[in-house]
Amino acid sequence: MPDHIQPLAVITGASSGIGRELAKLAAQKGYRLLLIARNMRALEVLSRDLRTETHLLALDLTAAGAVDQISSWLSDRQIVPEIFINNAGFGAFGPASDMDEAMLKKMIRLNVMALTSLSLRMARRMKREGRGRIMNVASTAAFQPCPYLGVYGATKSYVLSFTESLAEELKGSGVTVTAFCPGPTRTQFGVTAGLSQESPFDRLSADPERVAETGFKGMMAGRVVVLDGAANRFGAFMTRFLPRCLVRRIAGGMLAKLK
Repeated sequence: MPDHIQPLAVITGASSGIGRELAKLAAQKGYRLLLIARNMRALEVLSRDLRTETHLLALDLTAAGAVDQISSWLSDRQIVPEIFINNAGFGAFGPASDMDEAMLKKMIRLNVMALTSLSLRMARRMKREGRGRIMNVASTAAFQPCPYLGVYGATKSYVLSFTESLAEELKGSGVTVTAFCPGPTRTQFGVTAGLSQESPFDRLSADPERVAETGFKGMMAGRVVVLDGAANRFGAFMTRFLPRCLVRRIAGGMLAKLK
């Protein structure tokens, strides 16, 4: 890429929450942007506040061909992004056995399959260039079983394990891969997951602007695993030493109170 051309940052799930704040940070750092989400209207509103060249794609990443559309957009313009952030994802709260199976399959397609495909496609392109940064947004849910968020937690455990493995495989290539593991954050997650208005989730949640800044800084520093907040780091650390039966009992008790 010629030196005079601004590098490109691609962010999925960019229309709200952490993704929106990551887009603002990337713009402030001088990146051109390709922002991807289902809601074009929300992307357009965001783009008006960003003082950088911004491109928008309204895509449902669970749909057939959506990942190919992103690849084609980049290939048609002969662009290899400097940054690629897989932020799109969703969860659902409740006993897994009571949930709609079609919805759970959609969650897995988005949180796992789309993320994996995009990560590998970008890794191949970046490796040829000898530079690049990939960040996959996981969760503190990745570190322990999550009763009542069981499938969501399992997808995030996958994201953490996959991302760490990919980071190790790309060592020395000039490409860094980061798993960002935020805790509860004040976004649309609770509404999407089906939590009630009386749920304490938002009261326990961190500000998305601060959370995004932690993730962005960690990615730019090339860290493999980034957690936001001392309490979340301590919790993830303690799960290594407590008996699994105790960890899942504690997690289940805490999560049951969120409904």
